[in-house]
Amino acid sequence: MAPTLPSDGCSYQLSHEPDAHETLDHDVLARIHFGTHLSTAQDPREVNIALPQTGGAPVAEVWRSRRPVEHGWSDGFGYAHDGEVLFGHLRLEEGELTDLVRATAHAYLRIDLLLRRLGYPCWLRMWNFLGHINHGEGDAERYRQFSQGRHDALARQPGFEGRLPAATAIGTQEGGMTVYFLAARDPGAQIENPRQVSAFRYPPTYGPKSPSFSRACLKRWADCSHLFVSGTASVVGHRTLHPGDLLAQLDETHRNVEALLGEASAFEPAAGPFRAAALKVYIRPGHEDPALLPRVRQLFGDQVPLLCLVGDICRRDLLLEIEGLFTATAHSASAQAAA
Repeated sequence: MAPTLPSDGCSYQLSHEPDAHETLDHDVLARIHFGTHLSTAQDPREVNIALPQTGGAPVAEVWRSRRPVEHGWSDGFGYAHDGEVLFGHLRLEEGELTDLVRATAHAYLRIDLLLRRLGYPCWLRMWNFLGHINHGEGDAERYRQFSQGRHDALARQPGFEGRLPAATAIGTQEGGMTVYFLAARDPGAQIENPRQVSAFRYPPTYGPKSPSFSRACLKRWADCSHLFVSGTASVVGHRTLHPGDLLAQLDETHRNVEALLGEASAFEPAAGPFRAAALKVYIRPGHEDPALLPRVRQLFGDQVPLLCLVGDICRRDLLLEIEGLFTATAHSASAQAAA
């Protein structure tokens, strides 16, 4: 499948390509495989996520660059960068998560050190895949433990709540944790949703430390802007709406995404409308519904590349979550310069 992002003004492109394990081309920043019983990768640009796909033939998420790519291994991280953006990933096995709070904090501190050392200190987008994310009761739930560890690491920087990346946290049926991420030399802009309490302001009902992520991150490139929308669900204020109703949750999720697009458009008046370039839909196991994907395409567009994955959502009463990358092109070079 051809790349889904325009190349003008930005070094990278995103595509959904037939899943394969051939040797990576020189221009690849990252290739993410989704499925179970995946073979161990040797190339530092390969990432395996233990989530089964549904809704079509398996595809891989592939990020390519128009610039020369350097890649390698460092301190357990696989990474690749092109002078403008960096992709990296880290895998922790279940035995390393005995103290999940400490392990998460240490992983995030290591990520920060890697990004600073390689010259890409600005976090844009984080993906967190944690085995058995809903196991444990109350504040001992693994997601709450993960959230506390992430907060402990990020809170070491003054004013961190104004510079949070977009993020996703999804549960896998296999143990361990895999984190992959996108960073840049210059920061993006944090975008919040007027329909929702910011996640980092959640009340203590949701855990000892609030989840530390932004609802979206807006990154301006030379002639276009990219909006990285975090995992978004049927939450209004801070409460889950429509428990037990998959399609009603989908419609509410769509309203939340539309609200984010409105905020981003107001922030970026020199750009045209934001359009979906690629989406991921996560469905809680046991709640797959043949009516879901047709409704997703009706809401977001039937030509949008779509990955549908089966995994646990961070809240037990949420049945699905949607994340995406949205793009807007500057009306003109002069308008972009004036923005």
